[in-house]
Amino acid sequence: MTAGLAGKNIQEHPDSALYRSNLGSVLGVTAIATHLGLTRAALSLVREKGQVKAIPYTFFTRQADSTAFQLQLAEAALKIDTAHLHAYRSADDVDRAAAQAEHLSMFLKTRVRADVGYVTETVCAALQTLLSAHGAASFAENNVLQRIWRDANTSARHGAVVGAVGYEAFGQVLAGLDQTLTPLI
Repeated sequence: MTAGLAGKNIQEHPDSALYRSNLGSVLGVTAIATHLGLTRAALSLVREKGQVKAIPYTFFTRQADSTAFQLQLAEAALKIDTAHLHAYRSADDVDRAAAQAEHLSMFLKTRVRADVGYVTETVCAALQTLLSAHGAASFAENNVLQRIWRDANTSARHGAVVGAVGYEAFGQVLAGLDQTLTPLI
């Protein structure tokens, strides 16, 4: 791991773009793929259930007919799209540098790390909105939404993807400081 983070693995496979990729960035970008998939699945499930699920203690026999539900779906979908845009930008930065046999600049490495944290925080916020839209049944033991929420929120606390570390590292670069906060940059 130490050799890979230092870029020494490039010497073993000089013609492979994968081995030229910044390992710290690759680890973060691949880790968030699960978050993106979980959140898309949650959105699909809440949309589907909204066609047949009533809103208790209201006259809505279908959540989908409620403006409040519609607003929550839109808000969650936009958060999910935003998370995808940050994830794709990060993956493109890593892939482009590797394909051109260039090292990622410190600016890009720290921005990728910050993007990774932003993705995890944004998808967790989208999940919160979806669970609120779906209602208290979201947390029933037999409801897949509680598992999605738990899995995404647990993995969002992994040291490789936590937002605060990435934000601090990116902020240091933006502030003109030359510091290394973590080897996973």
